[in-house]
Amino acid sequence: MNELEVKKVPFMGTELMAARDNNGQIWAGVRWMCHGIGLSKAQSKTQVEKINEDTVLSKGGGNFRLPTNGGMQDSFCLKLDYVPLWLAKIAITPRMERETPELAARLEQYQLKAKDVLAAAFLPQSKQQSTTSAPVEQRALTTDDYIIAARLTADCRNERLPYVLGFLEKGGFDIPEVKELRRDKPSFKLSVERTFINLDDYL
Repeated sequence: MNELEVKKVPFMGTELMAARDNNGQIWAGVRWMCHGIGLSKAQSKTQVEKINEDTVLSKGGGNFRLPTNGGMQDSFCLKLDYVPLWLAKIAITPRMERETPELAARLEQYQLKAKDVLAAAFLPQSKQQSTTSAPVEQRALTTDDYIIAARLTADCRNERLPYVLGFLEKGGFDIPEVKELRRDKPSFKLSVERTFINLDDYL
């Protein structure tokens, strides 16, 4: 990858950094996305470590020289297709909603919209206008796809499960409907017998 087409993409009052390589693959700068969400430097570093340790996400990571305030520097990036999966694994916990509601709200918007915004930045204007009327044909799913999807679902925290299932459904997976089975609780009937006492017997 000798040359990169690098762009700063405005999103929610900040700028995301993205690059497209010679093969047409779009990469998102993780550092800029973490900053846009509102994560600290320590939290951003932790996210990079989690991506590298994750069985699936680690396959979509790479380092590229991107322009920063300190000049061209090696920056960790993630393939655009992996961005929703990464963001879905950042849990919006009740504590986060209570103590940092703005961060929770921004994270939710990133989970829903960041990938599409970055992708649109590299599309010609004519193609951007036609994307809604000409959907992209999806490839056939393989056994490996289902194995990866099952692993993602199993590793997902309960509060993030709806997001992960939503992304999988958009990718062409049929999400089975699971109904909770409840056994009927045994009913107990309490009968009370009334006893009448004749006080004359005791007087």
